[in-house]
Amino acid sequence: MVFCLAMLPALVYAQGITTASISGTVTDQKGEPLVGANVIAVHEPSGTTYGAASRSDGRFNIPGVRVGGPYTVTATFIGYKAGKQENVYLAIAQDLRIDFKLVEEAVELSEIVTVAERDAILTASNTGTTNNITTAEIERLPTITRSIADFTRLTPQVNSRAGGQSIGGKNNRYNNIQVDGAILTDAFGLDGSRAPTGQVNAEPISLDAIQEIQVQVSPYDVRSGSFAGGLINAITRSGTNQFTGSAYFFGQNENFIGDLQGQDFQNFDDFQTGFRFGGPLIQNKAFFFVNGEIKRRDQPTTTGLKGSGAANEFGLTASQMQEVISIAQQQYGYDPGGFSPFTNETDNDKIFARFDFNLSQKHHLTIRNNYVNGDRDDGVRRSRSQFTLESNQFKRDNTTNSFVVQLNSTFSNRFANEGRLSYTRIRDKRTWAQRPFPNVSIDTQDDQGNFTGEVDLGIERFSQANALDQDLWEFTDNVFYFTGDHTFTFGTHNEFISFDNLFIQDFFGNYEFDSLDDFRNNRPTRYTLSASKIPGVDKPRASWDYIQLGFYAQDEWKVSPQLNVAYGLRVDIPVMPDDPLQNDDFEQQFGMRTSSVPSGNILWSPRLGFNYDVSKNRTTQIRGGLGLFAGLPPAVWLSNAYSNTGVDFIRVDLATFRGQEVPGINPNDPTAPAVNVDPNVKQTTEVNILDNDFKLPQVLRTNLAVDHQLPEGLVGTLEFIYSKNINDVLFKNLNVGNFGQPVGTTPDGRPDYGGLKASQDFTNVILLDNTSKGHQFMFTARLRKQLNRGPLKGLFGSIAYTFMDAEDVNSGRSSRAISNWRFNESFDPNGSNVATSDFEVRSRINLDLSYQFNYAKGFATTFSLFYEGRSGDPFSYLWRGDSNRDGFRDSELTFVPGSPDDVILTRGTTWDQVQTLINSDEALKDSQGKIFERNSARAPWQSRMDLRIAQKIPSVRGQNLEITLDILNVLNLLNNDWGQIKFARFDGIQVFNFDGYDQATGKPMISLRQRDTNGDGKVTRDDIFNFADLSSRWQFQLGVRYSF
Repeated sequence: MVFCLAMLPALVYAQGITTASISGTVTDQKGEPLVGANVIAVHEPSGTTYGAASRSDGRFNIPGVRVGGPYTVTATFIGYKAGKQENVYLAIAQDLRIDFKLVEEAVELSEIVTVAERDAILTASNTGTTNNITTAEIERLPTITRSIADFTRLTPQVNSRAGGQSIGGKNNRYNNIQVDGAILTDAFGLDGSRAPTGQVNAEPISLDAIQEIQVQVSPYDVRSGSFAGGLINAITRSGTNQFTGSAYFFGQNENFIGDLQGQDFQNFDDFQTGFRFGGPLIQNKAFFFVNGEIKRRDQPTTTGLKGSGAANEFGLTASQMQEVISIAQQQYGYDPGGFSPFTNETDNDKIFARFDFNLSQKHHLTIRNNYVNGDRDDGVRRSRSQFTLESNQFKRDNTTNSFVVQLNSTFSNRFANEGRLSYTRIRDKRTWAQRPFPNVSIDTQDDQGNFTGEVDLGIERFSQANALDQDLWEFTDNVFYFTGDHTFTFGTHNEFISFDNLFIQDFFGNYEFDSLDDFRNNRPTRYTLSASKIPGVDKPRASWDYIQLGFYAQDEWKVSPQLNVAYGLRVDIPVMPDDPLQNDDFEQQFGMRTSSVPSGNILWSPRLGFNYDVSKNRTTQIRGGLGLFAGLPPAVWLSNAYSNTGVDFIRVDLATFRGQEVPGINPNDPTAPAVNVDPNVKQTTEVNILDNDFKLPQVLRTNLAVDHQLPEGLVGTLEFIYSKNINDVLFKNLNVGNFGQPVGTTPDGRPDYGGLKASQDFTNVILLDNTSKGHQFMFTARLRKQLNRGPLKGLFGSIAYTFMDAEDVNSGRSSRAISNWRFNESFDPNGSNVATSDFEVRSRINLDLSYQFNYAKGFATTFSLFYEGRSGDPFSYLWRGDSNRDGFRDSELTFVPGSPDDVILTRGTTWDQVQTLINSDEALKDSQGKIFERNSARAPWQSRMDLRIAQKIPSVRGQNLEITLDILNVLNLLNNDWGQIKFARFDGIQVFNFDGYDQATGKPMISLRQRDTNGDGKVTRDDIFNFADLSSRWQFQLGVRYSF
């Protein structure tokens, strides 16, 4: 008979990025190795077979195994009874260790077959900070958007910010998104989500095509790369030997949404419908899986005008806004559109297909294609501080197609290979609905002269000429060599990207007016324009290529039954083969060549990870590691150097507050340049340049964690993560002051740039450089239950608390170089002052629970819950004015007076008003008598709870119908005052006007700028926040799915 002893997991690390692996030993009863034993792993749903033979030391490795299960793993050897382990499931990147002890044929023992139940946390391959989201979690947890982000939020170190997700406290644009190990990232990086479909608010792949999601914060495997934030990898579904599939519908409308401040949500409609279907082409040999999905969403703008009763009200009444429209029509002959609620449409279609071929037991081929086409309305953006009329509306269009082929091969019991080739084609463009007209921004005031907000009309300034093409090729190959206690990996990862970017801001011009009277009388405060300098080329484009070559080697060493170590080195070489245009005038004045780019600056990333089994039975483990991680930042930051050489565009930027004369709008030809832009005449222009030593963002990251098995299938974790910036971004304007250096100090102690320009031939000269300043520290305490056993059988979930401290010099929230410099609320705009990062979430609690009741014959009811409580986002208090004389008045930190003697109040502002505002925020009170520190204020705490109820109803032949109800923001359903989310619309809020320094005393002259938005008769911190309108309401979504 047979005796098979499958030891507790003690993994040897030979995991693949898209697959899993199995390893272990085959010995006799005395522990002597059995050489040449045959080990076979069979994926039961598909019949896919993987095999290996044990080596001279009895060890075996089966790499490149598909994720999921169940598997049956069998070991056989002549003269011995076979050993078997059943019900084996594998997660992404897992290397499951199974040790077989085989008994000779003559020994009479009753057969023992081990049924596996293993916790994916307590495994020797778990070294860094990684979180796997399984198929079960994807299917049972609440979601309305059906987005990947709804599930990556289960990871304690992930936070939603700026339309994307920050991982490990880093910029959300430093992340890398992969599907089946192939990059599916918007390399150009215009959208905070970093998804190639992010600009049209579409998911890069349907959730129904995904089997499992992995979030990597600190993966020490050298194959993981191309990121300085985190890595999100989704593994797609594949066909099996059974024909299976489902059809589904999820939808909601305004009747499924609660009110906010007594206001209903109007004219809303959102639905998704689709199908998935998979099965065999040839039993055990070839399989297919397809998925199709459409999404349609109509969402109204909800900010109302003063007196409308909306939760967010702009400061003008309907009659005052009508006056703005009338002036545009009568004075300039332009219809700017209306101010009624505007419905933004979002549409997208997705098609996914995957084919898997078992060419043999040793060779497995996968071919897949993913296609997304989408569009959405944008430009009509309304809040308490800004209101755009309908003429600002434009449509974004995106098409993304991704093709991948991967071959996993095992050549012998010592050699294996994983090869992958992918191509992704991304096309983005913007189209506007109205006739061409300059963008117009108007600051408005009430009858007392208090600022009420900004009104925008015309063609949105960044969409007047905007289109982008991206073509991305990727080639990856990994060779594995198994010998003794070691697994060696040698590999290469290479990316070849082509960009063709059309971006001309202010192509029709941009006018700023300080008041409605100024708009009526055609007296702009500022005028900006971009025009081509290249004869015969109306809209120059930046076309350039980027290559990133990567090479790496690694040794994964099982030092002892308790200790596993992996160490290796990754080398990335970014290559920019194309040179921007050369500007000789610029080189003569600034000593730098616009045609020079930082190509070939090598990034070295050594890594070390370990896992130690303290208890010797895998109930307590210590894990950790240390490594460097680097990746391509938003390529738009590099592309700015190709688009802004000073040779391609004339850049006009005139402002009255700089003492310049500003031309008005020509009503007869409003889009015609208001100044001479003859390319044959020397004109001002803007230059963006890269430092020759610039290196891609790189971070040193280390973690140390303890995982411990608790009763009832619970696992507790304590984990520390520390990251230190090695190369982060630093933006400087070299054309202010003395070639970027201040020329003095202001009376309140900030650097003074004197209102000077280093050269009158240029508007701005923005240098992209590196800084090593900044860090991110995180501590997480987490309790998880993943095994279905104990008195809590049927209950799954996790609860975690995470503390974060994150600092940087520049959070890099914009795609434009000038914006990253201009809107970084720093004490010194050209300095390297470290302060709280935009991406810091000081405290976060996340909880997910699910419980399934099974009853009758095939009936089941599942309740699932997700809760997140988190600190509000950091922000800064500013004043509006050019106190440091750098030529801009948008993002200067305010001086906070400690007494009436510290400032001179103007425009009728009283000290009681100032003191009321300061006393309403601890951050302001702590800053009295000094300049406010960047991001030292915080928005209110946010709490959010979502619930899903799923009812499964059996049908014929094992088929079933599932009806789901997703309830978002359950807290708001229980109490109208709960679950409301308030946020500062910008990272910097201008609460004061700066009217200069008093010549006699040097005191700042200030007045109150922030208006009383909530109507309580005073200005406090509560007035600066907007309600996140839809997110602050409870929502229902009904779903129906038929599975067969």
